Amino acid sequence: MNLFKPVLNDPDFTPSHPTPVLYVHGIHSRASGFRRNARFLRDHGYWVWGFNYGKMLLPGLYGTGRLEDSLGELEASVDKVLAETGAKQVDIVAHSQGGLLTKLFIARGGAPKVRRVVAMGANFHGTDLKGKAPRVLERLERFPTLTRLLLSPSVTQQLAGSEWMRENADPLPDTDPSVVYTALYSTRDTLVTPYYASTLNAVDGADVVNKEVPGAPIHQLMMRDGEIRELTLWGLERPTTTSD
Repeated sequence: MNLFKPVLNDPDFTPSHPTPVLYVHGIHSRASGFRRNARFLRDHGYWVWGFNYGKMLLPGLYGTGRLEDSLGELEASVDKVLAETGAKQVDIVAHSQGGLLTKLFIARGGAPKVRRVVAMGANFHGTDLKGKAPRVLERLERFPTLTRLLLSPSVTQQLAGSEWMRENADPLPDTDPSVVYTALYSTRDTLVTPYYASTLNAVDGADVVNKEVPGAPIHQLMMRDGEIRELTLWGLERPTTTSD
């Protein structure tokens, strides 16, 4: 094994699976956080890709900025991977905020470009911060200038009950019948709450598995977890009744 070869975005890799995998990280994160997960999939023949989106609040920590801007970057990245690989579709593996972006991407016309989705600790329905979201929203809206200086706009946007969620995310279907979904969640997650905010509703008969990971680590470490790594592969290969 060449330790200097890139794990993600290796143009010379020869896959044994026709569909490339695109990783989508969350807020205050980066694509390299998926490195262990991506190496595992690569060892199983998957062509793995990743990108850093959103503004960088701190060195090496991306995923900040307006969700609508990040969504545009996801759309561009999917098209880039399809162009680089010659594939017709991608599989998406997403964490946290990346799951919400994936839901938005698919619901807004991206479904034909996606075969399967595997999400971990995704905030498909925002987060209520253990019931504190209304009070947090009130305080953030009271000091908008300070909020813009200290926080990413997406922090406010993805709080459950926010105006942005009500107008842009809540009305959209969770799933599309042409895509196969596996949503991994933990009842111990303290950032995306309640835990079922990380689960999906099978709209229009979509193939959806919502699976609890009892031994999952804290939210921030899900990308690196060994059990979730195995379940990511399972989500990409599990039997399904759809013809994907």
